[in-house]
Amino acid sequence: MKKLYFGLIAIFLGTSAYAQTSSCTQVLRLVRTTYEQGRLHELPKLVEGCLKSEDPNKSFTKAEKREAYRYLTLSYIYLEEPEAADSMMLKLLETDHFYQVNDLVDPAEFVALYNKFRVDPVFRIGLKLGMNVTQPTVLNYYNVGSTAGGQGTYGLKPAFNVYLSFEKDLGKQTLRATKKKYVITGELGLVSRAFNYTNNNLGTLENPKGVQSVQQAAFTQSWVDLNAIAQYKLKNTINLQTYVGIGPGISYLLSSNNQVNTTLANAFTVTGPAVEDTKVYNKLVYSATVVAGLKYKVGELYVTGEARYQIGLSNVVNPSSRTNAQLAFDYQMQYNDYRMSNFAINVGVIYPYFKPKKLIK
Repeated sequence: MKKLYFGLIAIFLGTSAYAQTSSCTQVLRLVRTTYEQGRLHELPKLVEGCLKSEDPNKSFTKAEKREAYRYLTLSYIYLEEPEAADSMMLKLLETDHFYQVNDLVDPAEFVALYNKFRVDPVFRIGLKLGMNVTQPTVLNYYNVGSTAGGQGTYGLKPAFNVYLSFEKDLGKQTLRATKKKYVITGELGLVSRAFNYTNNNLGTLENPKGVQSVQQAAFTQSWVDLNAIAQYKLKNTINLQTYVGIGPGISYLLSSNNQVNTTLANAFTVTGPAVEDTKVYNKLVYSATVVAGLKYKVGELYVTGEARYQIGLSNVVNPSSRTNAQLAFDYQMQYNDYRMSNFAINVGVIYPYFKPKKLIK
């Protein structure tokens, strides 16, 4: 008998919970029927409880709320109450920021009203993380010893970067973002750049033509990058966008360190801790960046992935301070003039900020 009581209680509680969660679903079914029968003036009272309730068990889901506001908007359009129709359209767009009309299904009056509202994001902000490699391109060679030596080669070394971005679509305010192909993007990044240097033919004043010294160096630098990128969308839907872009940039040097080992001609190796060499460089250098990437919608955000190549346009070494005394005297290290180019792969998230409002009266 006890088992029977417990079973009846469980059935009752389950039925009660189902009734709570399904009641607004049933209300929406009634709304559809009432609308189809033309009893438009009855709709506001039918949905009032489910729209105002803060209890998740007694309110519409997001999809149901969106549909309810659509029916209310249509009803007020046909009842010739434009202010109420505007209000319901605004509620609809606030409920679903990515809502799109269907020209093949939605009534022309509904589509016309929708097109009078700002439905695009006002702007987008993003965070990107990634890895990069830097390749210096030598402009002029310099050496402590003979002019024949000191050329050396530069090698790649992985480093990390992080960017904050701000994006804004360009185009008419009344058209959905899928119509807008151009985006202006501003980026602020903290970029670590690293590379290696090897010179197996280091000429010196003491022994310019005999057995040569060997020099190895590992450079680690921190920069702040400011980029302006103009993007063009190749594929442009709400769920997926692919793009290419190009734009100028400026970089500010925060710090630089150089870990050097020099093996002299007599086989004696000079080594020690990394040397701070920030003063060797120009604080500001200029570049141009080309990018290719995609944005994929996940919920209210976009996940993004991109590849970029940053082309250095100016010499990073300051000719008037290229010599670091410690590096020159202890390691026979001198700095070439060079530009730095950089390849990076980034992933991140982008948040679109919406603020729908009526633009055309």
